[in-house]
Amino acid sequence: MKLSKILSYILHPIFMPIIVMYVALNYVEYYMIIFENYQVPLYISLSIFTIIFPLIASIIFVKTNKVESLKMNIREEREGPILAFIFIMIIGLPIFNRIAQLSSFLTAMYVSTIVILVFAYFISKKWKISLHMMGIGGATGSFIALNYMFGGLYYWVICFIVLSGLLSFSRLDLKAHNRPQVYTGFVLGSLLQSIIIINYNSIISTISIFRSSIASLL
Repeated sequence: MKLSKILSYILHPIFMPIIVMYVALNYVEYYMIIFENYQVPLYISLSIFTIIFPLIASIIFVKTNKVESLKMNIREEREGPILAFIFIMIIGLPIFNRIAQLSSFLTAMYVSTIVILVFAYFISKKWKISLHMMGIGGATGSFIALNYMFGGLYYWVICFIVLSGLLSFSRLDLKAHNRPQVYTGFVLGSLLQSIIIINYNSIISTISIFRSSIASLL
């Protein structure tokens, strides 16, 4: 098997949220302390809604001939699976948030992943943006946000920038995407995830104030 294919499998988007959470829970002292007794439930809930259920949904799409293969190489085939992934993650949000409520970061990471999928859905209607690069870009953005907030994770940022370069080469080598699709995917994923995570509490506060203002007018 070509190295490009191996990298595409290993660095698949469905694995990125669990990798980000692993780093947060094991390399950020604050999270190591507050989630010391909750790691297993967090891993289980995140795995169910970002890996297991999406994979089952993908297999169903293939078996019902809605998509040609799990690779989803055809742009028009991507809309249904991406929309299914969005709904699966939205359903899982209250469950995950109930376990992760001791810190807003993990919830912000989860929510920002949903946002990235929403962008991917609408962009995929017209253009075959690289989902692989959006995924690893999101992970890189998460590490940038973690390093900004807590420090000490610059090596993870560097590591994932290098891995992103290798993955982009792999996607181009496999002729799965062109350069604009690869680079845009990475930049968009990293910007969305880092901005949402860093500003999550402010965003939630603004939404709450806005909702209160609307309610007072009714």
